[in-house]
Amino acid sequence: MPAWGKARRTFIGLGSNLGARRANCLEAVRKLSQREGIRVIGISRAYETKPEEIISKNNFINAVLEISTELGPESLIDLLMNIEAQMGRDRSAGPDRLIDLDILFMEGVMISPEINARKLELPHPRAGKRAFVLIPWAELAPDLLVEPWGKTVRQMLEGLDSTHCVIDSLPWKREGAQA
Repeated sequence: MPAWGKARRTFIGLGSNLGARRANCLEAVRKLSQREGIRVIGISRAYETKPEEIISKNNFINAVLEISTELGPESLIDLLMNIEAQMGRDRSAGPDRLIDLDILFMEGVMISPEINARKLELPHPRAGKRAFVLIPWAELAPDLLVEPWGKTVRQMLEGLDSTHCVIDSLPWKREGAQA
């Protein structure tokens, strides 16, 4: 995969609402950490959240991963989609997700969907409005200024009308847990 030559601080949203949800997220992190040009810096706690923007009876586990990567955004999104496919995600199977990986923010990179064929947009256009993204992201980088919005992660979180979707913060491992 082509590298941009400069390592960039990047944040990835993780989500799963099928099967062993926490294990699914951790497996995606493991697969990502094994790739050349990627260094895992940190991961937020796992949050159990109610589905938002989709209709499902299954709650999610959501988290945010911080990495440093030399990959460009197109190469990184290809890698994330490849990991989703390897893990069995079928995007045509409806709203439930074995694993969902989204680039939320890549340092120094702004992409408008009008200027690229794949409709990739950075920062993620809805990241600043989602409690299930902002709460874990604020654990890792509360003072990160997110352009073009001109707000820090903490300011975006404080500006939300509601954080009602978040049910609980969970440990990554719990004896006998299937979540």
